[in-house]
Amino acid sequence: MSTSPIPFYVLCGSLGAGKTTLLMRLLEYWKGQGKKAGVLMNEAGEVSIDGPRAGTIAQQVMNLAGGCVCCDTKEDLSWGIAQLVRDYESDVIILECSGMADPAEVIDGVTDLYTARLTHLEKVIALLHPIPTDRESMGGFVTRQAIRCADELILNKRDLYVPGHWEGFKTSITDQNPYARVWETSHAKVDPAALLKPITRMASTPTVNVEFGGPRSSTTNTRASYHPIATTVRLPGPLNLERFLRWTKTLPPELERAKGFFRFAKGPELQEFQYAPPGNATTTPITLLDEPSHAIVLIGRGYDQERCQTELLGCLESQKSNNR
Repeated sequence: MSTSPIPFYVLCGSLGAGKTTLLMRLLEYWKGQGKKAGVLMNEAGEVSIDGPRAGTIAQQVMNLAGGCVCCDTKEDLSWGIAQLVRDYESDVIILECSGMADPAEVIDGVTDLYTARLTHLEKVIALLHPIPTDRESMGGFVTRQAIRCADELILNKRDLYVPGHWEGFKTSITDQNPYARVWETSHAKVDPAALLKPITRMASTPTVNVEFGGPRSSTTNTRASYHPIATTVRLPGPLNLERFLRWTKTLPPELERAKGFFRFAKGPELQEFQYAPPGNATTTPITLLDEPSHAIVLIGRGYDQERCQTELLGCLESQKSNNR
């Protein structure tokens, strides 16, 4: 069994967009690569419908039925990950979210520093199709969250729509997320190797038209130069209290969540850090039997990620001589 965290993928998106079809393609690919894929299936009903299908290919399928993984079964998610890694020795894990699960909450759950010992968030893949959605409905909210959080946006069922309608749908999606790669497909036909390839740090990534098999040039929607949406900043030593408090006052508005554990240089207590706007950042002494790694997880996009990390590391007490 590997001691390094294994890749974790989140598959989310609209109800009926073809998530399970894509999941089966990915499982076939991993099987062909000789990898043991563990699957977490989250369905809103009490009985899993799609789980048995995935079980025909996956090394192990665990069903998180009876609620949305972002809330009702969030603890089961961490337990399921531990089971797949430790008991079944999965090489890769993929979670298919319920169409009613908020991907932002899922990301928050899988980036817990305990869970991070076992897995690392590799990609958020959102599968979407152009159907009218009530913007005030729960489904509409979840779809917007899936678009916003995605590293890969797969626009599916192109064969069912006229060009004018399709282009409007595509524009509405890319306007909401200028950072993700965009794929246009029918029947969720995506090259798994290309989809799963790590996103490199580059200034601009062209969108990809899977249906016609090649890259499509684009002069709009500059792509992100970093990945992933969640970044873990390891803290190799205690923090300087004054500098850290100043850092918390400079958190960018694009940062949607921050959390972690560490110690201050002038205090023995373990500290738990929490930040979720619009509230203020909080640091609270905590006692834990199983102490996690000292680190802070930053979740968000569109901010100066390098600067935020550098300034946080500048709060280390060992950096005192370099910071006045």
